[in-house]
Amino acid sequence: MLSIPPKPANIPTKPLSHELSFSVACLLELALLVLSLVWGWLFHRSALLDLHWSLNAALIGVVAAIPPFLFFLWTLNSHFQICSNHRHLFETVLRPLFGIWSILQLLVISLIAGISEEAFFRGAIQGSLSDRAGVIPALVLASAAFGACHRLTWIYAIIAALIGLYSGLLWIWTGNLITPMITHAAYDFVALVYFLRVYRAQ
Repeated sequence: MLSIPPKPANIPTKPLSHELSFSVACLLELALLVLSLVWGWLFHRSALLDLHWSLNAALIGVVAAIPPFLFFLWTLNSHFQICSNHRHLFETVLRPLFGIWSILQLLVISLIAGISEEAFFRGAIQGSLSDRAGVIPALVLASAAFGACHRLTWIYAIIAALIGLYSGLLWIWTGNLITPMITHAAYDFVALVYFLRVYRAQ
């Protein structure tokens, strides 16, 4: 586990500007898209192999964003201690970072994240593992990797893994990567806008 060395007292602390933090976030997500393409080249299976436009698959993606958003609303209003900890994480991590971004910036990062993360975890990891280990093991392993890469806390990692499982099942069901991409992007955008612009902690 890496530790952050203490900052010398004579160096002033200056937070990233919202333009810089937005640019860094976009670059990190786009790097994941590049990594998915490299992964596809290494394993001889394009990460975007199953990506094609379909109005039906796109509509399914939009509707499929509703259940995880409803679960998100429940976590914001539940009295369970786990949910309270979850809200505290959002208030201390997400709000300071994303709260200064515009609605357009939230939309852009949601779209980039939906495309890049689904291309990597579903198209690259789950796709390449399906050819070698089978559909179910690939689904489980890709979902676990998705959760592990979102481990702000163990609870958050488990929730992310379950959402990854949900996205993977959507892809298996429709056979089109555009469905989980749209679900992911739509959920991220609506959840961020609701939390940052509508919700206020009691």
